[in-house]
Amino acid sequence: MDLTITVRGCDQCKRNDRPATRYTLTVEDGEKVTRDLCAEDAVPLESVFGPLPQAEEMSPEDAIKEQLLTLMEDHDRDNRARRARAEAEWREKNPAPAKKAPAKKAATKKTAPAKKTVAKKTAAKKTGTKSLTVAEIEALKAEGKQ
Repeated sequence: MDLTITVRGCDQCKRNDRPATRYTLTVEDGEKVTRDLCAEDAVPLESVFGPLPQAEEMSPEDAIKEQLLTLMEDHDRDNRARRARAEAEWREKNPAPAKKAPAKKAATKKTAPAKKTVAKKTAAKKTGTKSLTVAEIEALKAEGKQ
């Protein structure tokens, strides 16, 4: 698992040991320019524009929560992609057998099937559950460890 930590440093003096504030300047009919500046390097801006309001900064706890949520979303997306690849590979290796035409049966008296069998089949159809063999489960596990 990769962990990303963002540190905001001053774009002017390139020091990361001082807190930096993000400033965005927009020229009339122009694009926005964003710079991260420490208090020392922001003095020229403040001398021209006066005291600038501090932008509301994210608390360290909120920043960590945001990073964790992003990591979890990335992990979920990677797992879904990995599972889809594993299923596609498995289907490639194990094609579905061709359907045979039903054989004609002699007319005989039909007996009612056991209710448990019917109940299991209908429950599986309703819930959409899929049965996996031991080999399939092992293949999925092996794919997840890579």
